[in-house]
Amino acid sequence: MQVGWQKCKQHKPQYNADRWPSFKSWRPSAIAALTLCAMLTISPAAMAVEIKAKAATLYDFSSQNMVFSKNSRALLAPANLTKLMTAVTVQQAIHAGDITPQTMFEVSEHAWRTGGAPARVTTMFARLGSSISVNDLMYGLIVQSANDAAIILAEGLAGSEENFAREMNKLAKKIGMKNSNFTNPTGFPDENHKTTLEDLTTLAIYVLEHEPELHSVFAMDRFTWNKITQRNKNPLIREIEGLDGFGAGFSEREGFAALGTLDSNGRRYLAAIAASPTAEDRIKDLKTLLLPSFSGLKLEQLYRKGDLVSDAQVYGGRKTTVSLKTSDAVAALINPNEKDKYKLRVVYNGPIPAPVKEGTEVGELQVLSKNDVIYRATLVTGEDVTIGDLQGRAWDALGEFFYQLF
Repeated sequence: MQVGWQKCKQHKPQYNADRWPSFKSWRPSAIAALTLCAMLTISPAAMAVEIKAKAATLYDFSSQNMVFSKNSRALLAPANLTKLMTAVTVQQAIHAGDITPQTMFEVSEHAWRTGGAPARVTTMFARLGSSISVNDLMYGLIVQSANDAAIILAEGLAGSEENFAREMNKLAKKIGMKNSNFTNPTGFPDENHKTTLEDLTTLAIYVLEHEPELHSVFAMDRFTWNKITQRNKNPLIREIEGLDGFGAGFSEREGFAALGTLDSNGRRYLAAIAASPTAEDRIKDLKTLLLPSFSGLKLEQLYRKGDLVSDAQVYGGRKTTVSLKTSDAVAALINPNEKDKYKLRVVYNGPIPAPVKEGTEVGELQVLSKNDVIYRATLVTGEDVTIGDLQGRAWDALGEFFYQLF
């Protein structure tokens, strides 16, 4: 693919909270948007990925590159996908030596009534007052999506669901999940139980990198315990060939969600979706993201790590601009067979006050189609800019004053 730069007149920087939701926390008067009018010249044209889910991500695990992102930072209820965080938290306790796979935990009345047969939820049918090994509980948790297993593990490890949730949150922050808050190990509805697709992707990447044995359990077809055999409760395993993790979820308010991964021709991909209207839409959305042969999409590299993308205005420096470069390789998931063209847009927090340090994150590169942002990549400063002399800073201040007037 060739990337052609169509020259255009630079527009006056402006800010629109609806068009750039991830920048709502920045000062509106300090936001600058530079429209590059850059088109990805794909013959004959291109358009965005068409999916029904309101939020989605696709991560190329092999190249460690996010290649599609739609509302990935929107808060959502993880529902059943919570159990992946539960499993990782228990696994960490095993690694720390706090418990072993052979440790036995007793089935409390709370676990039995809330997550067992009386509750009519997914369960491993643990008997009240019986003792079950951590190993069996983990298989029940992952393969059978057992809510009683989740509560038994939480109570056995931390004394209560609330205490266990605190451990979940500590681990989430440790591995880089920035916007998550867990209140229980099951994913049962709670207005304070929230995460984002960005964080769920981070969690799944952690499992793929550090917990390969745990990952393998998610692909098991069935698990038998206490003479009861149940097939894997993840319906996507049987719908998408090659899928070997991680789970599906549903909430009344936000619809259908999923976190899936597979190996395609030697490359591993990881997709997450949320708020698909129906279970069928969820399957189609995941196939669209994970299976190029199904969707006809292509992954196209736009920039290598460290490539120059644009310049940003500097206030009070020895230089009036600083280069903006990619912090990682940038690739996008595209459909080369539709009519609408993609656009690239740079949005940065500016003018940037001097001094400026090389490598500072100051903005992002956005890929747009039909005026929708379908992908975001971080941009960093390409060099140091020192503070300018008094006269230069005075002229910059005067220019900023007249800019604010008009």
